[in-house]
Amino acid sequence: MRVRKITDEAHLQLIRVSRRKVPATMWIRGAQVLNVYTKEWLALHVCLAGERIAYVGEQEPLADEHTEIIEAQGKFLVPGYIEPHAHPFQWYNPYTLADFALQRGTTMLVSDTMMLMNLPMEQVDHMLSSLSAHPVKSFFWARLDPQTGKPHPHYTKQGLARMLEHPLVIQGGELTDWHGVLAESEEILFGLKHAGDLGKRMEGHHPGASVETLNTAAAAGVTACHEGIRAQDLLHRLRLGMYATLRHSSIRPDLPDLVRGWKELGLPWSPRMMLTSDGSTPPLYRHGLMDYTIRLAIEAGMPPIEAYVMATLNPAVYYGIDGEVGGIAPGRIADLLLLSAEDEPTPELVIANGRRAAENGTLLIPTVTPDWEMYTFPPVDILDQQTKAEWFSIRQEAKETPVIEMPSAVITRLRMQSFPTDEKGMISLGHDPSLAMIVAIDPVGKRKTQAVLSGFGHHLEGLASTYTASGEWLVIGRDQQAMVKALDRVREMGGGVVLIDKGKIVWECPLPLAGKFSPAPMEEIICRAEELIDLLREKGHEHLDPIYSMLFFSSTHLPYARLTAEGIVDVKTGRIVHSSLPLE
Repeated sequence: MRVRKITDEAHLQLIRVSRRKVPATMWIRGAQVLNVYTKEWLALHVCLAGERIAYVGEQEPLADEHTEIIEAQGKFLVPGYIEPHAHPFQWYNPYTLADFALQRGTTMLVSDTMMLMNLPMEQVDHMLSSLSAHPVKSFFWARLDPQTGKPHPHYTKQGLARMLEHPLVIQGGELTDWHGVLAESEEILFGLKHAGDLGKRMEGHHPGASVETLNTAAAAGVTACHEGIRAQDLLHRLRLGMYATLRHSSIRPDLPDLVRGWKELGLPWSPRMMLTSDGSTPPLYRHGLMDYTIRLAIEAGMPPIEAYVMATLNPAVYYGIDGEVGGIAPGRIADLLLLSAEDEPTPELVIANGRRAAENGTLLIPTVTPDWEMYTFPPVDILDQQTKAEWFSIRQEAKETPVIEMPSAVITRLRMQSFPTDEKGMISLGHDPSLAMIVAIDPVGKRKTQAVLSGFGHHLEGLASTYTASGEWLVIGRDQQAMVKALDRVREMGGGVVLIDKGKIVWECPLPLAGKFSPAPMEEIICRAEELIDLLREKGHEHLDPIYSMLFFSSTHLPYARLTAEGIVDVKTGRIVHSSLPLE
């Protein structure tokens, strides 16, 4: 597979530069070059012919006044990093993530498309294709289910086939509807088989899975899984022929423990291991993208060469494109990183497609500016009703009220509890400042799903968000008027997140693109997200990532209780255990 096509003229130039018959376009002189194929550092010259590497060796190239010479003695040269599992819609967007990746040495992203699935397919195709002009190579995976329990036109057999057959889609998954597999859903099984028929990979999602479950997943066509939490989990996947991806994300910062645990097993590092940051929310990227992931692996005891190989060659081999990317060798695309030290993965200089692309974190070349106006994301607010305080009061029925507990940022459990009530029969939370009301509002069906929330923080007056997996609005708080004010401001902005404290808006972040992501630069989004987390920490929020928690309250692929437009669903059984109510 060609990542970037090569013309006849460029192909001939590549051969001629390698033979020292014509001058190199760039000469990286005397760096310690990482050979990812033999896992050794070698003092060599690397010579380019346009976008590609023409020569790697001890001979000096033919050069002239047009040859760009980079003096690299005492420096270390590694291939551009590959992020094999990105979610480019966590407030940032695919274009700003690609810019940020390039600044820090990640020159290829394989990304989720789920947040695009409310666009017409022609617009999805346009966005994927427009990203092809970015110096960072952008490839994608095709989801097999929407994670919401709602019917969706893109998740029919026809829709799945169209997405899987897209030339920029190189993988199916990540497969989160395991119940669909076990129930032998025609659509899910079609997607699994069709991806294999096309020769494309299938990413799994199997946290805590037994060996027996992993056997079935592998039989169904799953080729990799990034959900290993312990070193033994990695071993189970490898023994069944899967690739095992070591993850360090804002919601699962597992990498140091995985590295230490693997070392305790005393086994060699596998060529079927990869590294990922798994679509972290913005604050984690304060430290970098794949460069930070590599740094953590090295600090935890992984040999630097192994860490670089897991972020370059191994994912390239997995996706079948190691003839194009993932190594420093003749014929490969010239995605190269110049490092100051062997164990310093953040590059001083990034070369992408044979051009200086970034230096010390600053972009040197133009990238891609999207035209967001051409994409018809569904409007966030189609509700023809004003926000009312009554939406955020809960009547205690049958003597008990549903309570959503948060033992972690991801897990939610349901219990029933009796609460004090006022003269109108509405529950009161005044006795316990750690409780809040959580309301998911479906602006399409004009319904609300309500519960008491335990574990999100203390004295939280009002928080409203359109950043949810299912499209419902999420409102959390203890003060009805603050909750009204928060949601009104979110509706006024056309989507986003708003926090109210002491009756005032103390923080907000507009998310005008589908109510889920922003056109703002990555640095701005990182700062805004950090501010929100700091404010929530002051309110006693103790879990790893409140941003992901807000997204996941409506994600029906996660245990155990989720808020949907129909009501609170028991994920294990798929049964609605507490129905939603009309807004009026």
